[in-house]
Amino acid sequence: MQTAASGPWYREPWPWFLIALPLIAVLASVYTIYLASRTPDSLVTDHYYKKGLAVGGDIQRERHAQALHLSGQISIAAGRIDLKLNQQIAPNTLHLMLRHPLSKQKDVQIDLHRGASGTYSAFSPPLEPVRYRVHVETANWRLAGVWIPGTTLTLEPGV
Repeated sequence: MQTAASGPWYREPWPWFLIALPLIAVLASVYTIYLASRTPDSLVTDHYYKKGLAVGGDIQRERHAQALHLSGQISIAAGRIDLKLNQQIAPNTLHLMLRHPLSKQKDVQIDLHRGASGTYSAFSPPLEPVRYRVHVETANWRLAGVWIPGTTLTLEPGV
């Protein structure tokens, strides 16, 4: 009995399949290295000591806000951010920071100015519908919370 002779190896599908598997793994690892080297890790800092000292200052400001029994409500409507504090002990301008959960470049810093009604407000840039870490602060105290635009958030010290 005679069998038909098979053609050259490169005309068979199985050698190409066996070559493709390791080749795909190599290409994927090269692409992963490219992605990792393209953007620095934003969680790593060269100034860890200074950042550690700043955390101590933040804790003191949060404790001061607790001692004052200070809280507030923040909301956004029609491109405007409004903040109402439970006490009128603050200066005419407050500093608001909206920290994006994924990218430091998308963080928003706004100065809120007190109006005649005692409510602090400012125009809002377009915000993504993500959970922002919110800080409202002065040199003496700080309030914080987690906020999704379109909702009302109660800011409290030590959150």
